Amino acid sequence: MSIIVALCGIRVLSEEGYMIPPQYPLNHEVSNVQFSEEWQVLGPFQCGTREAIWGADPLEYRGGFRNLSFDEKAEYASPLSTDGRVKWGQAWANVTNSHAGQSRAELMVAFPEVNWPFLQSVYGWSAKQYQAWARGYLYLHGSNRQAVAIFTDGILDLSIDGKRHFGGDFYSYRRAPLVLDITPGVHLVELRLIRDVRALGGQGDPTIHVVVELEIRYGTLTIDERSLLIPEATEQKLGSSWASINVQNNAREWVEILSLYSPNVGVNILLDFWMHGDSAMYLVLLGDRGPIAPCTVSDSPTGLSIHCWQSVELRVSIRSSLQGWPTGGNPNSLFQSQRITYAHPAGIISYAILRPPPLHSPCASIKTNASLPLIIGLHGAGLDADSVQARGMLDAAYGICAWMLFPSGVTSWSGDDWHIWGVGDIKAAVKAIPNWMKAVGWSGPGALVDDWMVIGHSNGGQGVWYLITHYPDNVFAAAPVSGYTSIESKPPNAIYPCSGARSDVADYVPYNMWRDSEPLISSILHQSRASYKHELLLANAAGIPILQQHGSQDTNVPAYHSRLMHALLEETDWLSEYVELPNAGHWFDGVMTTPPLLKFYESSLHSARNRIPPTFAIYVPPSGDMSSKGGIFVDQLQSPDRLGRLHVTIDAQQKKWHLQTQNIHRFHLSANACNTKPHIVLVLDDMSTHFAVDPAQCDSTWYIRGADGNWMRSNQTSWRSMSQRYGRQVGALDAILRTNGPFTINICSANVEKTALQISRNLLQYFAADSQIIKRCDPFDSGYPGNVITISLGNELPAPVISSYPLRVTDNRIYLHRCFPAPSSIYASMNLTSSINCGKYYINHEPAMGALFLRPLSDERLELVVWGTDRDGLEQAARLVPTLTGAGQPEFLVLGESFQWKGHAGLHAAGHFDKFWQISAGSYIANGI
Repeated sequence: MSIIVALCGIRVLSEEGYMIPPQYPLNHEVSNVQFSEEWQVLGPFQCGTREAIWGADPLEYRGGFRNLSFDEKAEYASPLSTDGRVKWGQAWANVTNSHAGQSRAELMVAFPEVNWPFLQSVYGWSAKQYQAWARGYLYLHGSNRQAVAIFTDGILDLSIDGKRHFGGDFYSYRRAPLVLDITPGVHLVELRLIRDVRALGGQGDPTIHVVVELEIRYGTLTIDERSLLIPEATEQKLGSSWASINVQNNAREWVEILSLYSPNVGVNILLDFWMHGDSAMYLVLLGDRGPIAPCTVSDSPTGLSIHCWQSVELRVSIRSSLQGWPTGGNPNSLFQSQRITYAHPAGIISYAILRPPPLHSPCASIKTNASLPLIIGLHGAGLDADSVQARGMLDAAYGICAWMLFPSGVTSWSGDDWHIWGVGDIKAAVKAIPNWMKAVGWSGPGALVDDWMVIGHSNGGQGVWYLITHYPDNVFAAAPVSGYTSIESKPPNAIYPCSGARSDVADYVPYNMWRDSEPLISSILHQSRASYKHELLLANAAGIPILQQHGSQDTNVPAYHSRLMHALLEETDWLSEYVELPNAGHWFDGVMTTPPLLKFYESSLHSARNRIPPTFAIYVPPSGDMSSKGGIFVDQLQSPDRLGRLHVTIDAQQKKWHLQTQNIHRFHLSANACNTKPHIVLVLDDMSTHFAVDPAQCDSTWYIRGADGNWMRSNQTSWRSMSQRYGRQVGALDAILRTNGPFTINICSANVEKTALQISRNLLQYFAADSQIIKRCDPFDSGYPGNVITISLGNELPAPVISSYPLRVTDNRIYLHRCFPAPSSIYASMNLTSSINCGKYYINHEPAMGALFLRPLSDERLELVVWGTDRDGLEQAARLVPTLTGAGQPEFLVLGESFQWKGHAGLHAAGHFDKFWQISAGSYIANGI
């Protein structure tokens, strides 16, 4: 028996009603395209890790690279050059053409005249991060306009004929090419080159390697067959029923999906419809949840039909045998690694590799109805979970009594380094296991979906630290292997005694080459990244057995990172086991199954769970991405400008929990805490009043610190309203990634469709995220399940949903209300209006000014406003919509014109919102107090 899944096939109807064949060319003539071999290069210039997101292009002070002509005698200031000046140079691209309608230019750019070894001896790997520009040409031969798809591997910024496009494809995903309509002739291509240690490494000469590739699109639509994602079959049964594929529109007009057809083979379809021109990407879901788009579903003799909108009918029909079920062969057995698919919280389809536990000895003695924990393995950056390395990382460990799960993180870089987007994928993968068991008729041990051993390599090792420090009640054991401490780790440069020479292995991703700014601005950016500073949160690891492993000769992630975490853990009175492998590098076959690790896996699975010490601490980052520790879940901090802390001492004899708190406003206990430790009495900050916990209302009782400093408790849920910040809304700007459903991009001004499409493309490129573009310029708070991104110019931004929101754009000004406690009444009342003094500040509109800020919507949703006084300001602001991790965007930003060359130093205002959506005291307003 063989099952064929038909996912695609195209039928497009014009507005007049006649059918356009699937591969009918946009233009009949077959054209020839060619990149130039000679490129003009200018650089290098200073650029810190992820600083390019903030602009920070020194050439913008001169009007931008686009306004500079090649001149061999011209000089430009740069602190990286020996004499402080750089000149124009040339580079030669390796240009290849596989056919007439395609051209690929591979460019290697280096600056050997710079004394890189000396710079590195002082600044470590920071010196190997820089930026430059390259200028070349594209030749389109023929007589007709053509739609072209441009792939930009390793590129973040580029300009075509003077029109700048931000986002590119820095990680070479090739998921969302830039699709343009160009005329015959010569076209100017300008590339901003970024040398990033994370992407390009810290060893050898700091060369930049980029690829720009162009192909002419002759069809109205292009099916990206490489994006086809389907589950694998297990013994002639599908373990999951979700599939997806990307479709790209090559026309200049909007294209809307009228209908989608799928054979009735038990596979739901997610269609990523990526649009060109003034269009959007739409996703259609078939399944139990129904379609996300406003469509109607009807049965047909051959399958299911979905009818959406009015103008175009799409009938997609790619036929592909299910991978893992080759024709004439056998499908996967129940005990092989297999790909399962599932719905990510953001309404897209993702996958993980699942391997069920064996049923032979020693697991044969386990009762059929027993349940086993999970081993969750996190892959490194640039590695797919479906790769041979990731799939087989625990082959030598198979036989231990546990489920093995390898989440994809949605992308090979986990979207955001196993943080918000990646953790959402982990949770979705875990929830998919019971569905797989039901689908294939699994009769073996169940899965303890809340009981995790987490392991990971490299970036996955960093992800392990994230799960340890943010989800400690879920993690019963952990093994970070060759992992870095955090994205902005800053160990001191190692100086050898006597010689004074510095080590050639320094930071992993150093941040010390950023442009200087006012200290308050820098501190705000640091605070925005604080949730990912695992070194600060290690107290949360108490009670979790940890084995660290690192190669002593690791030149990718220096062993210093594991040594540092081992030392810091000791200071929390919780020791990890540390194994440093002599002469070992970053990766080798069997790195995740060395004898120490195999022993650790086995022993941890048989040891007791939930070994919470009688005395422990909880450090709560302001990101809101912290789960419970010891059954204590913090809902709100007093201030977002610093970490929250709880020091807990459990008196087992008197059954009292003594909690000393710092910067904690509201918390509750999990139901599991009361189930395992009934009759709890809480003593908060040595209050004379004690709180006896009612087990029946354990997780529905909140403990709140009042304005007078005393604690009270309440079972009222009314506090969870839009006027208070909680749940998925808490955190820096990347909190927008906690969307439950596709993004909605709301166009609120004329002629901003290009920016909307750029944001949509970047969300797809870097997170495989879905978004739909609408035009609705009024305050709204219903009809869309996911988070909203609103794009607006000038005074056209609609008012916020809540009247108390402190930031307004009107009367050619940005108004900011900032409130402080009144000294005479700070302890008088919990009433916000009677205990604060508010000041009103404003910033007059100016050319090229931009802004981004989060606003609350109902049901824990968020709105991200992307605003500009003009198109230039809007495009500046759009750069800061999340793409690469580690940029550190706070919840509100106002950008001045100098932002283009100063980066974050060119901010007019920046900062955080507190629990009442008010501007925090630690925020920065240039003309404020």
